[in-house]
Amino acid sequence: MNVKKVDKRQKPKLSMEHTEMRIEAIWDQDGYVEKARFEGGVLSGAEGERLTFDDVRFKDVLFAGGDFTSVEFVDVVFDTCDFSNANFQHATFHRCEIVHSKLTGTDFANAQISHTLLKECDGRYSNFSFTGMKEVEFSECHLADADFYECTFKGVRFQKCKIDNINFSETELKGFDLSDSTYERIEVTLPKLAGCIVSKEQALGFARVLGLSVKEE
Repeated sequence: MNVKKVDKRQKPKLSMEHTEMRIEAIWDQDGYVEKARFEGGVLSGAEGERLTFDDVRFKDVLFAGGDFTSVEFVDVVFDTCDFSNANFQHATFHRCEIVHSKLTGTDFANAQISHTLLKECDGRYSNFSFTGMKEVEFSECHLADADFYECTFKGVRFQKCKIDNINFSETELKGFDLSDSTYERIEVTLPKLAGCIVSKEQALGFARVLGLSVKEE
């Protein structure tokens, strides 16, 4: 009997009303932006400042190519945003949702991501190496060629994602469910694969990687 896992992910705590702001106004907030809504515009980077966004909505905002090292996002929703090739190393995402957004080549290395949903995002070639993740869900995301090298997973879920050629090397996958995601080839560290949940077809693929000859019925 299959036991359905309880979803412990906390959703963003958002105010009923937000102040409409232009992107340029961020630099007038002394590094702390709260209860704001941004629609459209380009945020090119944190300009060396330590920024915190708390209770904020971004829609159609372009972050592409910007430097957001160590920026903190708490209770933030990103809708149809473009993060392509942006740098979010050492950034913090807590109780966030990133939906219908482009993450192609985005660098999240050494970030801390908790209670966060990524839904219907294009994350091809994204880098999550050394990232700590707790209660994070990737739903219907395209993650081909993404890098999850030596991540720390706790309550991380992939739901119907495309993960061909993804790299999970040195990442502990015990209890991690890949069964409804699709791929032809992925990189794993075999001793850390024990306890990973896969479909029958995926299990046959791993058997071949181990050098086993699978006898067809």
